[in-house]
Amino acid sequence: MEEKLSFIPKKSLNSQTARRSGGGFVMFAFLIFLISAGLWGGLFMYKRYLNDRISQLGKALENRKSSFELATINEVVNFSGKIDLAEKLLKSHKSVSNVFDFLQDFTAKDIKFNDLSYSFADGIEPSIALSGSAKSYSTIASQVKAFESYSLVKQVSVSGLNSDAAGNVRFNIRISFDPSIIAYKANN
Repeated sequence: MEEKLSFIPKKSLNSQTARRSGGGFVMFAFLIFLISAGLWGGLFMYKRYLNDRISQLGKALENRKSSFELATINEVVNFSGKIDLAEKLLKSHKSVSNVFDFLQDFTAKDIKFNDLSYSFADGIEPSIALSGSAKSYSTIASQVKAFESYSLVKQVSVSGLNSDAAGNVRFNIRISFDPSIIAYKANN
């Protein structure tokens, strides 16, 4: 006999087949639970390890701290304060000798200075006022050009030009400088 094609199953579905198809989901959920529990346990153990390590390092730090001599530490701190004070004093120190070196290097032979006054106050541009005499007006003009050629000179002004009985020209010069001219520089 020929077998007929039928869409109705010949075997009946039993409950075991239905349970097996749902069992894969339960296994997957159980596997996720085991992985989560393992990770939680690992993190818990790692946290305990870190806390123990922190405790050990704290004890080691306390041991090293107690090995320092307090008197030596106080002496070093005191000396450091003195060094800081000395550096602050050196930075605020004004060196007028640079201005005198400038005058020595840039003053012409035919110029005589009779009077010098200076102003090096904080917050004010450093300057000097000079009064003197020269043989001629052209000598004074040359002197002003020489002073202006120096890079730290900001301004040169001449006033009070007049002739004296000996034929010399009397004058007053005011020179304003860049503040770095009076800054103290240690020789290394």
